[in-house]
Order: sequence, then C-alpha cells, then structure tokens
Amino acid sequence: MAERLEFREKLSGILTLCESQNNITDKATVEAYFAEDNLSAEQMELVFDYLLSKKVIVKGYVKAGGSIKNAENTEGPIRYTQEEQDYLNLYEQDLKGLRDGDPLKELLPAILTMAKEMHRTDIYIGDLVQEGNMGLMLAMEDHADDTEALLSMAKESMQALLESQEETKKQDNRMVEKVNDLDEQIKKLSDELGRKVSVDELEEFAGITEDEISNILKLAGEELPPEEK
Repeated sequence: MAERLEFREKLSGILTLCESQNNITDKATVEAYFAEDNLSAEQMELVFDYLLSKKVIVKGYVKAGGSIKNAENTEGPIRYTQEEQDYLNLYEQDLKGLRDGDPLKELLPAILTMAKEMHRTDIYIGDLVQEGNMGLMLAMEDHADDTEALLSMAKESMQALLESQEETKKQDNRMVEKVNDLDEQIKKLSDELGRKVSVDELEEFAGITEDEISNILKLAGEELPPEEK
C-alpha cells in the first residue's frame, strides 16, 4: 500500500511539473523522473499514457504499436458526419488559398492528412485538426526550420487529445457501472424486505458509506431524498 501511495504521489509530481511547462515535456525527462523506481517498460508505457490522458504532450514518445488509427480504416473509407464533411470542405478550400513560400502551405495539409489517419468516430475531426495545429504553433518557437520536428509535435498533440478522450470514455463507463450496480443493490434489498429501503440499510447491505451512495446518485443526476439524508 505504501509503495502504491508513493507512486501515486510521483505521478502527481510529474503531472505538476508538466503543467508548469505548459503541458509539454519529453520522453527523456519523464524517464529521468522515474529512474530510481526501476519501472519496467510496460510500467513506463502506463506512465506515458497517463500523461497523454491528461493532455500532456510528450515529445519523442510514440505509443506502443504505432500511432492511433481509426479502426474503420482497415474496413473501408472513413465515414464523416455531415458536420465534419462540411468542415473539411471549407478547411481544404482555405488551405488552397495559402501563398507560395508560406511554410504553412506544406505543414497544414500534412497535419490534416495525419488527423484523417488518426481520426475516430467518437471525436470531432475539427478538434483533432486544431489540436495538431496548436502543437505545430508551439513547436515553431523552438523548431521553426525543422519540418520533421514540427510535424512530430503536431502528431503528439493530437495523440494526447485522443488519449484524453479515451480516458474520459473510461470514466463515463465506470460511472455507468457504479450507477447500475447501486440500482441492482437497491432492487435486491427492496425485494428481500418487501418495501423501500433506508440509506442506513443500504449502507450495511452494500458495504458502502452514505457519502459514496450520494456521490453515485449525483453521477446519475439524482440525490438522496431529504428525509433520508
């Protein structure tokens, strides 16, 4: 238990460090931060994925298995919503208006291509493009003449957004599971007693506190009845 708490504190520490650097770090810095912990390669992958889920850009890190792809790419053409297709039509038209000699004339279309390759149906393509463009702008402060570094930063920024979206989905799923489990516990106890159950009875039966019951109900947009608080 003590080791897990210490590790959680270190995770919090590296996240605080990244936040102080505008949510940008690099692979070597993260590895050095955890050097004394002797983490396995798999554990380090979890650390990097944790940072990505918090929308931290980790320069030099590529998610194991390659970049995140849309599973639909292996089945056929990507399917966009009408809103996404309208966005792409307008955006691609705007890109045609870039002047020759403008460095963005090469970079922005490349980012758009990467966004299409990484796109998933649960995230708006425009958000992915803009996240990549933001990563590009940040990278220009230090790598204005390095096209590879600029595109790499843009890709890492988009990857961080996708990981953040995935973490949000997992939290939503856990919320649904908790609400469903509480509903089952209430129904089971009510059936056994043949009447509506009190919070005290549910606490004892389910092995959770009133605060935990209240928090779960809040997730579902409900509250404990006033007389049972």
